[in-house]
Amino acid sequence: MEEKEGGDAMPSPPEDDVLREQSFKRAKGLNLDSFMVQSDNQDQPSLSDSEEPLDADANDQPEPTADAAVGEMGELFTNTPSTAQGVDSTTHMATHAEQQISRGLAVAMVVVWTAIGALVGTVLPPLLGGLGLLSMALFGLYLGERWIQRDTMHFLGLTWVIISMKLLYGLALDAWRWGWLDSIGPSASQTLGVVMLGLVGLNVGLAFRHDEDAIAAQSALVLFAVGSSAGAVYGELGIAAFMVLAMVLMHGLALIRSSGNLASLGISISYLWVGVHALSNDWTVLSLTLLPIENDLTLFLLLTVVTAANAAMAARFVHHENWLSQAVHAIGLGKPGLWAVSVSLGMVGALMAIAAHRTETGYALAQLMLLTLAFTASYLVVRGVPWPRLMPFVLAPLPFMIAGVGLFNSGAVDWELPFGLEAYSLFAALSALLCTGVLLNHQANVSDHVLWMGSLVVVVLLTLLIPAEDGGQTARLLLVSQAVVWVGLAALAVLRHSPTMAGVAVLAPYIWLLAFATDFESRLINADLVPIVLNEVDAGWWMMALVVQQIVVCMRLGDANLNLAVGVAGFSEISTRIRDANVLNLWNLSFFLTCLTYLAMARPEGLTALALQGGMGLLLVSHAAVVWRGHHLGRPQTLVIVWAVSALGLTWQYGDEAVWSAMLTFGSVLLLLGAVQQARLAAEQEAQQDQHRALPGRLLTLHLSVMMALFLVVALAPQRLSILTGQGSLLSTEQNLWLLTMVGGASLGMYLYRLNVIDALLLPTAAALALLVSMALAGQASNMDGVQLSALVLFVLVGAYLAFQGDVRAGLRAVTTKQEREAAFAEKRERMGHLVSATSKDGMMDVTLKELDAELLELAERQRKRAKRSDTSASNDLIVGDIHYRPVVLMLFLSVCFLASMWMAYATAYGLMALIFSAAFSFVLVGLARLRADSIGLRLPDVAGVELPIIFAMCGMVLVHIAGRLTVGVLSDDAVHQTVLMITLVLLAVMGVMGRNDLGLRIPSVLEAVLGLLVIDRLLGLLLGGEVPVPFSIDPLNGDLLTWVLPLLIGELILLRMLWSYDWVEGERLRRDLTDHRSALGRSAWIGGMLVLSVGPAGVLAMLAGARRGRSWQQPAVALTAVVCTPLVVQSLSVWLIAPIFPPLTIALVTAIVGVFSVGWTASVVRWRLGLWLPASLWATHAMLYTAAVMASSLVLLSLAAMAVSATAWVSGILTRRKSWRIVGAVDLVMAWLVAAVALVAGATAAYALLLLIASAILLFAVTTLTQSNEVELLND
Repeated sequence: MEEKEGGDAMPSPPEDDVLREQSFKRAKGLNLDSFMVQSDNQDQPSLSDSEEPLDADANDQPEPTADAAVGEMGELFTNTPSTAQGVDSTTHMATHAEQQISRGLAVAMVVVWTAIGALVGTVLPPLLGGLGLLSMALFGLYLGERWIQRDTMHFLGLTWVIISMKLLYGLALDAWRWGWLDSIGPSASQTLGVVMLGLVGLNVGLAFRHDEDAIAAQSALVLFAVGSSAGAVYGELGIAAFMVLAMVLMHGLALIRSSGNLASLGISISYLWVGVHALSNDWTVLSLTLLPIENDLTLFLLLTVVTAANAAMAARFVHHENWLSQAVHAIGLGKPGLWAVSVSLGMVGALMAIAAHRTETGYALAQLMLLTLAFTASYLVVRGVPWPRLMPFVLAPLPFMIAGVGLFNSGAVDWELPFGLEAYSLFAALSALLCTGVLLNHQANVSDHVLWMGSLVVVVLLTLLIPAEDGGQTARLLLVSQAVVWVGLAALAVLRHSPTMAGVAVLAPYIWLLAFATDFESRLINADLVPIVLNEVDAGWWMMALVVQQIVVCMRLGDANLNLAVGVAGFSEISTRIRDANVLNLWNLSFFLTCLTYLAMARPEGLTALALQGGMGLLLVSHAAVVWRGHHLGRPQTLVIVWAVSALGLTWQYGDEAVWSAMLTFGSVLLLLGAVQQARLAAEQEAQQDQHRALPGRLLTLHLSVMMALFLVVALAPQRLSILTGQGSLLSTEQNLWLLTMVGGASLGMYLYRLNVIDALLLPTAAALALLVSMALAGQASNMDGVQLSALVLFVLVGAYLAFQGDVRAGLRAVTTKQEREAAFAEKRERMGHLVSATSKDGMMDVTLKELDAELLELAERQRKRAKRSDTSASNDLIVGDIHYRPVVLMLFLSVCFLASMWMAYATAYGLMALIFSAAFSFVLVGLARLRADSIGLRLPDVAGVELPIIFAMCGMVLVHIAGRLTVGVLSDDAVHQTVLMITLVLLAVMGVMGRNDLGLRIPSVLEAVLGLLVIDRLLGLLLGGEVPVPFSIDPLNGDLLTWVLPLLIGELILLRMLWSYDWVEGERLRRDLTDHRSALGRSAWIGGMLVLSVGPAGVLAMLAGARRGRSWQQPAVALTAVVCTPLVVQSLSVWLIAPIFPPLTIALVTAIVGVFSVGWTASVVRWRLGLWLPASLWATHAMLYTAAVMASSLVLLSLAAMAVSATAWVSGILTRRKSWRIVGAVDLVMAWLVAAVALVAGATAAYALLLLIASAILLFAVTTLTQSNEVELLND
């Protein structure tokens, strides 16, 4: 039992009684079946059939015992929906942000005050520097003494005490550097050590005076640093002795104060310090030289003492709260116990010590088994096994074994061990036997967490200890030993039904391969640290075995989902959505990671060609077969996409396109069979019919698209500098392309076979056409006329079939669907009318069919969405408004036209003619599509309020124009092409609104489409290097009248007309009191698009109209956009109008003026309490002042701008009680400091730096004092 300082016994943990009862009932001997318990109730006591619980009250039921060593750690994987309410990260941040800022300012004050102390000690003369440091330390101790007793100022007072002790330690070091200690004692270094030990004593005294673990931890940390420096005087034994002394101090303080904080820090830091000195190569950190401990016996005995103490302390303080667990809990990774978190960090240092001697296998194994045996015993004690039961395995033999190692290695005993063993090897073997025995005797106490974490540790240690740099037998031994671990863990996962163990067993081997077995130049773990070379044949068989293992495990536990850290700030909502979407289940993750691993390992001498293709084929076919059988939980489209991307990458590098296409086709057939089966079952159960009915068409589209990509790889003929082993004997170039062509023909046959039952024809038909084009290109690139002829024949056959089955069938199907739905709902309405008349004879009941029919509810929701972009006032719009005529074949012909025009515009000097031809052809085909839709009484489908053929033609025109501006022919430097494109898009938009009665909705939609496509055209032209007018730098008066001035004038007039039409619709909606049909984002984008295209006037009017409509619709974001865009408007006008009149008015000056105006805007908003407009005004202030400072290229101005926006945001946040803006103000303040620091590094003097730091310290002192003193009021926001 644990005792506090005063001797009062702490109450035993609630699970101790249950553990003792389990221990009493547990069978003696080696019960291997105890491993096979269910993970959810492995610790629950059971009652026999004859036993009846007495007084069976719900409150008296024993709770399932938790693993106190591991703590409250969330499962990495879970196959059940979480019923616990996760932490709402947004609420958590809003509640505690103020406190976090206060602590952040305190940390900043520590840094600034330390920097001041460093400058005082280095810049000023020794006497002034010493007095300055002493004064600063005394001042801090005074503030700490005064404030640490007050609740509101406690944290700040604690900070000042720690700062002051840092300054005193620094003063001691400066006194030694200045030579003040030369005349005191035998040597200055020893005197410095005594002074540091005295300051450590003072530090401990302050810790007890103020009852604070943080101050006590500071003293132990300093003592560790003193121990490291003692090596220069006393050598390795001095380092070891001081380390033990520092650890004893830390653990002693933990025992005296009953502090889990100090215990956890002592465990982790002692191991880290031992590891650093074991691995060090005379490292220097802040002028402190870390000497290595080179004597193996000294290091082993030091590790023994540290391990014994830490194992005991971890078991002793397992139930105590500690900072490390709280830190892990704060970032949403669960709340591990003190044992788990401290030992985990400590093991990092221990592994460093092992890694320092990894070439000495016996010695490294002895260190490893020492740690394993000690912490196995510690873990079992935490799990309820009493120490006396561990006596035969640990407490009795271990001291004699350690003594034997010391005697043999010191030379005191000169015996020869059998089999040529060394003392360390014998120690490792005996420790392994003892550890195995203690685990087998107490196996039921081992939880799932320990099993999978232990497996990871074992694999890491095997990787470190088994040399595998030759690619021979030792590398094979490494794979075999890993296979034993992973297969065993997978078997335990299935038997214990543990999702986390299953996830680790399936995914961890691939992560290991990515880290250690990929290309030396790109592997995650550098080959110089851990050299590993695997035989390519062994690696291939191993990866195929892993595919089989993942299928077997996923068949039982494939529904396990990766459980992301829901408590991480900002990730709780994302994690919930991902978990609900079932995206990160074990099926998907294993498939993704396997493809990534094959992609990373594919290289000469990494994998053979047969191993690569066989493994990838086995992966796709096995998962597709499981999908076909209905047991897979992943999406078939996702499987095809991931596999195809990996296959294309491998094909680009190593070829063999026909082999990959054959595997893809076979897998796609299985996936299609599964999709058809799912659609049939969904139709029978009437569940998600639309989604399942569309799945086969989507899979066909994906398959045809990947086949097209494979043909394109052949056509592009990439340079391949290396081949895989065995690849040259597979297929020749001609055989490869002919086989690929046959597989492509089979894929087209699949498409035609499924054409009659595919609802959405556009995407698969476009993919089929692209496949034929790519097939012809591949034949042309390979000079194989037969392939080109095959592509032509297939094109004729597919085109003829589409002509008979395409648009005609689509139109007839749409009409039939419309008539069937009207008839069905007419009958349903009649039945509902009889029902209503029979149940509401008094006439007081108003029931509509829409409120009683589930299908009509869904149709009503679709109508509500359509109402934002089109008219829904027709009498039958609710029932048949979502049924459209889709002219798929017509759009395919239009696609062919655009492709030909793009090639003509790019390859020749006739880009303008191609643009005009495309425009004329678009008018004809779009007109035909509208006539066909009107003739059958159906509407064309909409895309963002614009009819599909029209928006399709608009996009094609943009592509043709961009191709013309990237031409390899003669490029004309004029604006005619831009005006032709603009006129064409406007005319297509006019066609879209002709004959429509919903102009109030259609006009804004088509105008936004025209503007958006023109902006995309302009930006893509600039990014791709095309010759287009550069926004904000166009001089419309400097050029030829017919080819430059007049086209730009026409374009500006068109923009003004579009702006007038858009604003007219806005005004009409306001005048008629209609609802808003555009969001703030849409209006802001409209303003931005006008600015990009305009030479000035239209941009000015767009900005003014946007600000006006933003105020009318109460949308601050629109006003913000108008304000932020003001400098851009001035820049556009400055090129040809303002600069000749007023040259000093630069864009930087205008931006600064707008920034000052934004500050005034913020002040007026705060003054008149217009809270809705506060964010807009503050963001405008940030954007303008920061931008103006950056344009001025001055770090000083940038820091001043940051200070200004910080003051504006912080003061506004306080006056309006907006916590978020106080946080933004604090971030701005930090930004100001960072910029000031960069300015100092750039050349400021040390004296100036000292003055700047003092000013910052005063500012921090004032801010932190005010924040702490008003913490309660600020938290009540």
